[in-house]
Amino acid sequence: MKINLFLSLGILLLVYLSASHAFSQTISSGTNNPVEYYNKRIEAISFAKSKKWKEVIPILESLKKQYYNDCDLFYLLGLSYYETEQYKSSIEALKQTLNCGGTILNDIPTGSAPSNDIMIKIAKGYALLGDKSNALLWLQKGFSARYDEKPFLRNDPVFKDFGEDEDFLQLFGYNTQVRRTRKETWISDLEYLEKRINELHYSPYHLTSKATFDKATSKLKSNIEALSEEEIVVELMKIFGGLGNGHNLIIPTTLESGSIKRLPVQFYQFDDGIFVVDAEEDLKQWIGYELKSIGGILAEEALQITNAVNARDNDMQTLWLGPYYMGLPDVLAGLGIIENKNRVQLILKDTKGTSQKVIMTPITWNFNGFPKMPQLKNEAQPIYLSKMDDPYWYKLMKEENSIYIQLNSVTNKENQTLSDFNVELRKQIAKNETQNLILDLRHNHGGDGSLLPPMLKTLNRFEVMNPKGKIFVIMGRETFSAGHNLLTKITQYTSPILVGEPSGSKPNHIGESGWFQLPYSGLMGLISTQFHQDSKAEDNRKWISPQIPVTLSSTDYFTGNDKALGIIKKLIKTAKNRNRN
Repeated sequence: MKINLFLSLGILLLVYLSASHAFSQTISSGTNNPVEYYNKRIEAISFAKSKKWKEVIPILESLKKQYYNDCDLFYLLGLSYYETEQYKSSIEALKQTLNCGGTILNDIPTGSAPSNDIMIKIAKGYALLGDKSNALLWLQKGFSARYDEKPFLRNDPVFKDFGEDEDFLQLFGYNTQVRRTRKETWISDLEYLEKRINELHYSPYHLTSKATFDKATSKLKSNIEALSEEEIVVELMKIFGGLGNGHNLIIPTTLESGSIKRLPVQFYQFDDGIFVVDAEEDLKQWIGYELKSIGGILAEEALQITNAVNARDNDMQTLWLGPYYMGLPDVLAGLGIIENKNRVQLILKDTKGTSQKVIMTPITWNFNGFPKMPQLKNEAQPIYLSKMDDPYWYKLMKEENSIYIQLNSVTNKENQTLSDFNVELRKQIAKNETQNLILDLRHNHGGDGSLLPPMLKTLNRFEVMNPKGKIFVIMGRETFSAGHNLLTKITQYTSPILVGEPSGSKPNHIGESGWFQLPYSGLMGLISTQFHQDSKAEDNRKWISPQIPVTLSSTDYFTGNDKALGIIKKLIKTAKNRNRN
């Protein structure tokens, strides 16, 4: 008993001394002049944003001696040492950033805050020091932490000395063993894709079991010799469709040999049917025609069949992306909708009800992003279609005492950041005593979610400064990714009136986009990498529903009638008349 007592006392003493040491470390890391510390910290960040790296270093080294618990300081110090080619010191500082949990400091040139990006920066530092072993180790750490731009590192000039290194190439799926058959190279690609899915995806088997996934990939491997390149890609699309999540996507035009072709027309699902909304120059006469069938199958039925390749967050993405897949003959053939992918039979109906059979031949193309509703060809553009290529812009509507803001992409423009744009918005709202704010997110497929806070601040400020004012948000099937994150936050922190269709994603969803590239075929795509809990944990909604449901008919579209904005104007006018009375 005495031995046990002494042993217990010894353990308690060790725990006490350890805790006291940790506590004393925290206490001793304080600063005698907090205000000066703060001012110097702001100065260092300002220098870093101006790329004055040499000026940053002495300030940060001084601050680090005063206070050792600020991860941002180590991050800035690591970037500053890197940019001044002091790679050993850079590595030490960036490792310390990771040790204290990382940083969320944004808008620093040449930097990126996520921990996996910092790991890759460390790998680059080691590479520039000629330390291949540690460079490869930290590359692997970054990849295991779901680094999302892996394919673009292989040819990065920093790793030019590793270009033919066997260990380096293996990280990207290449095997130095000579492969002689097409089947062997495709099997190698598929094995690498399986690895990349497990490396990147936040939860690859939450909608499909691993056994089902393995069975599908094994079947594809065994059938390779019987399939063309395009048919293999379609089979991969089916596998991706089973993974779910709107951020999982095969880019079908990235094959090094062969390519998925498309029809020379674009379809869109309106509330009264699927219509041709765009076409190549020699086929523009078909714009405005309704698609009744394709390959003998009713258009609405074909749309639902495309769900097999449409990895989606909800059924609104069937309406958004289904028509895109209906324009890919290889996909239509792979899903059994058509037999001849080189001559596709469509039944089109004009506005008078006359139907006719049209045979279309596919064309080559390059994927350049998710499809958007195109501008009108022969009519004056309604406001919501007028500047879709502009990431963000606004228009004052004096008659409604409103400001209309269209946010099409969460990004920074070259001549104006999103933050500066919001400063301008706030000034205009104050200057004009604006009483109604209309935010249009209908074309917003996402972007960089870290840029959203200024927009949220604008909306919060508007509501506080205009207690009798109204915030209207127009939303729809294409409100997705970072655009959807914004929509969710708006509904949490303000009291908007939501107008339009249900949104294209979920309040809580698996998102982000990590890139993969198959080493031999060159095929590229995206894999969902992170879980976004933008709402409360119990929020299992498939979408955010509008409070004022407004759909779009083909007639509204082709005549340039913005039904959603028209209803908002009517509500504003009614409220104005009521206040007068």
